[in-house]
Amino acid sequence: MSEPSRVKLPAFLWAVVLGGLHALSFAPWTSWWLQLLALALLLALWLSNRPVAPETLSIWRCASLPFAFSMAWFTSGLCWLYISMHDYGGLPVPMAAAAVLLCAAYLSLYPCLAFIVSEKLAPYRATAPASARIWAAITFAACWTLSEWLRGWVFTGFPWLAAGYAHVDSPLIGWAPIAGVFAVSGIAALIAFCLADLLQAGSAAASLRSNRFVHMAMPAALAISVLAIGQGLRSIEWSSPVGTPIKVRLLQGNVPQQLKFVPEESRRAMQNYARMITQPSKLGELDMTVTPETAWTMPWSATDPRLVREVFPPDSSNPKHAVLLGMPLAIAGHGDASGQITYEMLMQGRVANSVVLLRSDRLNDLSQRYDKQHLVPFGEFVPWGFAWFVRMMNIPLGTFARGSINQPPFTIADQRVAFNICYEDLFGEELAAGVRSSGGRAGIMVNVSNIAWFGRSHALTQHLQISRLRAIELARPMLRATNTGMTASIDARGTVRAQLPHHSVGVLEDLVQGMQGDTPFARWTNGPALAIALFALATAAFRLARRP
Repeated sequence: MSEPSRVKLPAFLWAVVLGGLHALSFAPWTSWWLQLLALALLLALWLSNRPVAPETLSIWRCASLPFAFSMAWFTSGLCWLYISMHDYGGLPVPMAAAAVLLCAAYLSLYPCLAFIVSEKLAPYRATAPASARIWAAITFAACWTLSEWLRGWVFTGFPWLAAGYAHVDSPLIGWAPIAGVFAVSGIAALIAFCLADLLQAGSAAASLRSNRFVHMAMPAALAISVLAIGQGLRSIEWSSPVGTPIKVRLLQGNVPQQLKFVPEESRRAMQNYARMITQPSKLGELDMTVTPETAWTMPWSATDPRLVREVFPPDSSNPKHAVLLGMPLAIAGHGDASGQITYEMLMQGRVANSVVLLRSDRLNDLSQRYDKQHLVPFGEFVPWGFAWFVRMMNIPLGTFARGSINQPPFTIADQRVAFNICYEDLFGEELAAGVRSSGGRAGIMVNVSNIAWFGRSHALTQHLQISRLRAIELARPMLRATNTGMTASIDARGTVRAQLPHHSVGVLEDLVQGMQGDTPFARWTNGPALAIALFALATAAFRLARRP
């Protein structure tokens, strides 16, 4: 019987459906089992639509179903990008929709690469011995791990919706403090491949009249083992309390994005933040109050003195109260006497997206500041060759200055606090550097964000899910102060202690305990996961070369 020359339409449609289900495994739905099931069924579909002879399998034939799956996954999961480009950027509907699809198509290349390389290095055969099928599963998991890491690194990286984030509440999350989110992604891919193998090899065992249990037992045992080990790892306490808990207030201003930089509305928003900063606390005297990213739309030195007095009243009874304001600041040596930031400064990369620590007893001391280091493409810098695209939107963009890589944490009471801004918390290896900073190991992490650009979409809950995984990876509490949501206090085990409703004005207070002790991921970040994945690929290549 001749092999079909191409994948038939129903298989493509099933791949699209499965990709949509895969997207549903992430926040706000958080069905971690659905991530495994969707990927396993895609693999089963893919394996059943391959020709028997490996040499007849073209790259397109190998990648077509994974591409359809990934397009549905990323289009469904990242459709909120449309809101920023159309609703706020004024891009015409066809252009905004096309941009989302092109972004999804680019991101889909990485999962396709995993399928192609794994098939070339370790072709799967349902009739092969269990050891050979396990090697095919390990090779696929290694390729998936490397593809997820590459997606988070190439062109400054965009690892949003990495498969590991779906497992923040699953047994597999125990692996995150060991080797990070990309390792969790790879382990999930290993289990999915083993599940697909159970479907394929079970049928093969029946046709071969071999012992079905023997034929399927090893892959099933492997899948169960990594799940069980992950669950066991969750019981490990990777960090321990250090110092005295600090009293923290997190602010959520809910300033509409279209009004944020309108002068009168901006002043009104800052006055509202000033009232929230100075209102009485249920916890008593506060140690720290945190505002969202760019809550202050002007540098501190350019702020109206009357507004300064609203933030720090002359009769303040708590001079040690640290107020952390998100604001644009000129980089060292590039400010002017007035403190104003000009359009030319912004376009020339002389302004940083910053958080600065202020106290009433040293109002003009800006020495404790954090400057954002991982900038957002199209949001804080324009990638080469895309100026034409940016000009089509009504969003005034410049090129922000990049902060240095190893910025010391802030000292607040007897705790050290490491800050990150907006989507910097997608990059665990960079936050790990903050925890290990030469300025003193941080015991608390804080993220300040403004993702009002994405309206009421699932971008907000996805971002909270990402922050939870960072807390688990590094065994540190993560505090989030956001403009429209999700403002939350997350403990060192990734549990949300408290959060504010999104798109509301509110104040969240909590007593936060700093932690000490490094997880393996904090020490070595992605190194071990990448090394193991590369070793697995090298072994697969060696096995392939020795095959007659």
